[in-house]
Amino acid sequence: MPIRKKNYKKRHSLRENCAIFGVTCDDIGFSVSKLLYQGLIALQHRGQESAGISVLKTGGNIHTYKKNGLVSRVINNQVLSQYWGNVGIGHNRYATTGSTGYKSTDYIQPFHFKNNEIEFAMAFNGTIANFSEIKKSMDEMGRVFITDTDTEVLAQLIGSIALGTEDWPEVLKLASRLLDGSYSLILMTDQGDIYAMRDPLGFKPLCIGELKSQQRNLYFVSSESCAIDVVGGKLLRDVKPGEIVHLSHQKDIHSEMVINSNRTAICQFEYVYFARPDSVIDGVSVAEARFRLGKNLAKNDPILNNPEIRENAIVVPVPDSGRSVAVGYATESKLPYAEGLMKNRYVHRTFIMPGQLKRKIAVKEKLNPIKSIVKGKDVILLDDSIVRGTTTQQIVSLLREKGEAKRVHLRISCPPIISPCYMGIDFPTRNELIAGRFQNYYGEAYIKEIQKKIGPDTLLYQTIEDLTKAIRKSQNQLCLACLTGKYPIKSVQKLAELEKSIVRSRT
Repeated sequence: MPIRKKNYKKRHSLRENCAIFGVTCDDIGFSVSKLLYQGLIALQHRGQESAGISVLKTGGNIHTYKKNGLVSRVINNQVLSQYWGNVGIGHNRYATTGSTGYKSTDYIQPFHFKNNEIEFAMAFNGTIANFSEIKKSMDEMGRVFITDTDTEVLAQLIGSIALGTEDWPEVLKLASRLLDGSYSLILMTDQGDIYAMRDPLGFKPLCIGELKSQQRNLYFVSSESCAIDVVGGKLLRDVKPGEIVHLSHQKDIHSEMVINSNRTAICQFEYVYFARPDSVIDGVSVAEARFRLGKNLAKNDPILNNPEIRENAIVVPVPDSGRSVAVGYATESKLPYAEGLMKNRYVHRTFIMPGQLKRKIAVKEKLNPIKSIVKGKDVILLDDSIVRGTTTQQIVSLLREKGEAKRVHLRISCPPIISPCYMGIDFPTRNELIAGRFQNYYGEAYIKEIQKKIGPDTLLYQTIEDLTKAIRKSQNQLCLACLTGKYPIKSVQKLAELEKSIVRSRT
């Protein structure tokens, strides 16, 4: 989203990294609500602020229920018993910062669009960089908006295009040509069709699956394959960048390419942090990618040449996203793996919590060192990334002070994050990123300064080269903008340069 010079620090207040899930069944007597619930539960890690479902009732009416809270609280048995239909979509929303106005159900998805001309429901994951320009054009056409999100702008755009044609693939194709940003979306029509679309660079993951039996056939579309696994489905494939997929029991699964690009820009952070380890994204197992990230760190770690440290070292993950990395590191280094941090599973993921104070409190509530394991040890601590640095600083302090570790050696599976994300992840401004503050003229992070600020005895990051090798994608296939400051979308590159100039002018 565009930033304003007077309010640039709040520009990430609408950022989201969400989950979308859809189901369609050829048995009109079968209700998909329970499957929507199960799919969204499997995708809870992608968004914990709110949840919602839209179900097509037999006869063509769409009914939507959405509310703030976790899936299990929002979509309970009472809700499931009332929402019947053989086609439906669902959404989990990523926690955001900003005004309490964004707690309103108007901001929660699925977005149910209905007027005297057209009706559909849409679930969206991403960010439209040029949404303000589109909104201005829509304003000039007399459209009235009730929120200031890019999701509503997109829905209004689709609704306006649909006035001129009943061909939904053509509607989405025309819309995609006007959009500049990163997105995956699913749209359910009042005719019972589901359309899935992924942006031309493929920033956000999206996949399709099926479940066939003698009684009925079901098709699924999901942000991650783990949700298709959970509902008993079979993963068919990923939605290709720039592709529209039509899920219909009259035409089965119909595909239409929108835009062919010479490159893709799959978000590397999906493999490092966001996705569940049991997911497969664009043909790559997330768990195996993280395992290779850990092996790479061990191969390049100079402390493993120190006999004193090797004899006393244990490999400890920051649960949960550090586990696969830690197993890879322990395997390569031939050092013992130990669960040295106890996690309270009822505390949300700290990275996607709104507000720095809440994140700091959550760390103490979430993690506690197991003193009998870490006391007197050289703890080689594996974590996925360092964003602001305060959470990592607290964990290092916990191990040293409460766990009485002899030394803490911090190993990070992601290279230094030096630039904010404008493609849908709520990374803070450059000045709030610890590696963004401590960097030289060439944008290279000062590791020693970061180490001094956070407090471990040693600090080692993954290199970009080893990151791409572990993910098994080339730099031309991934979005590495948060690591390099080079954005794959031209308008976003200009946005980044504007913010950078604002930060410099204020320092």
